[in-house]
Amino acid sequence: MSETSNVDLVIRGGIVLPMDDRSAFEGDVAVKGGEIVALGAELDVTAVQEVDAAGRVVLPGLVNAHTHECMERGWFEDLPFDVWLNDHALPKDRAYTPADQRAAALLNQAESIVSGVTTFVDMFRFPGEAASVAVDSGLRAVIAPQLIDSTPGVGETLETNLAFFEEWHGAGDGRVSAWFGPHAPYSCSGETLAAVGEAARARGTGIATHLAESRWEDSSIREKSGLSPAAYLDQVLGLGADVLVAHAVHVDAADIQLLADRDVAVAHCPTSNMKLGNGIAPIPELLEAGIRVGIGTDSIMTNNNLDLFEEMRQAALVAKLRREDPAVLPAWTILEMATIRGAEALGLADKIGTLEVGKRADLILIDLDRPHLWPLHRSESGFGNLVEHLVYSARASDVVGTVVDGQVLMADSTLRTLDLVEIRRVVQQQGDDLLRRAGAEAVVLERLGRRQL
Repeated sequence: MSETSNVDLVIRGGIVLPMDDRSAFEGDVAVKGGEIVALGAELDVTAVQEVDAAGRVVLPGLVNAHTHECMERGWFEDLPFDVWLNDHALPKDRAYTPADQRAAALLNQAESIVSGVTTFVDMFRFPGEAASVAVDSGLRAVIAPQLIDSTPGVGETLETNLAFFEEWHGAGDGRVSAWFGPHAPYSCSGETLAAVGEAARARGTGIATHLAESRWEDSSIREKSGLSPAAYLDQVLGLGADVLVAHAVHVDAADIQLLADRDVAVAHCPTSNMKLGNGIAPIPELLEAGIRVGIGTDSIMTNNNLDLFEEMRQAALVAKLRREDPAVLPAWTILEMATIRGAEALGLADKIGTLEVGKRADLILIDLDRPHLWPLHRSESGFGNLVEHLVYSARASDVVGTVVDGQVLMADSTLRTLDLVEIRRVVQQQGDDLLRRAGAEAVVLERLGRRQL
């Protein structure tokens, strides 16, 4: 009897798309101790738990390479970026409390699980609350406290970032990683950025930040330093393989070469970039330069959801539009950006991103029994249009199962680790209270009048 005969979990009879090469197969995935121990057709194993995946795609869990766990969905809409940021978003952040952050983390992590996201990068307030929820939810979390010193009271500090690292790095059986999160080159002083770089590297952890998101940022940094945002960040923080930058919209050829030379990773957030009117990132050029690029949703305040399937589709379409070339960023490359390339951007490709023996069992099940996913053409030699369906047609609501580290977080569309009814109550209560404390009631509540009947 082989050592894999008795396992903790087996996913049976699905269309398994491992993402380690351009192939799929109908069969099983066996998991033991949170690790994938076997893949194949009709595996001869006995499992404590068995999941029927007939009619479903078994895919590596999606990686959301950039978000902010907040709950201000639909609050500040249709505003210029600098007005949105300085007059609304940052002042609102000052009103945040730990209770608000816990509610926001519950909301975001529940939505992530039901949407097929198994790993996320979060930059926001009170990181201990987000980490605590991640321990309970079962998700894999990279949490980079959003450090801001240009506007007092709206973000975290180097001291709180250090304390968070000491308390939470490696929590949840290693699922929670604590990074450093300087917000942006314009919201942190050069001295702070230098101190962040030194602190993160002394601890061997990562740095997440925003870079070249808007023309306003580009002009502000150039006026202050005489450098592009990328060159300035390299000068004060020191760019390297441990740095993940979100957006990289306004980068020129020299900036792209700099990012490539320093092996910086990029989180592409096409929906947020479009919604805020910030432009289209040159993703084909970044990939051609050998830069690691993942996909992020950004926050529900600027997206307004955590649907990484929608984000994949947007990433493909805006690249084709920008280049006026329908062959740019084909479906396979886009799906890689949401899985293995996203894992590479986070430095986690040795653990997640593909379904392979020895990797952690982070995977999702996608139901193909939906009209918008028909027809699926397959033969003895392959699965035809499966990848194209996943990128161009699938939705977050097609996800029916989510597994992280071998733990089933959702089965048959039912959450197992979080209570949606309670989350809805808490989020509504805290959201209403935050709206009042942030002084945003007039901005939000008066937008659509109530008809008198």
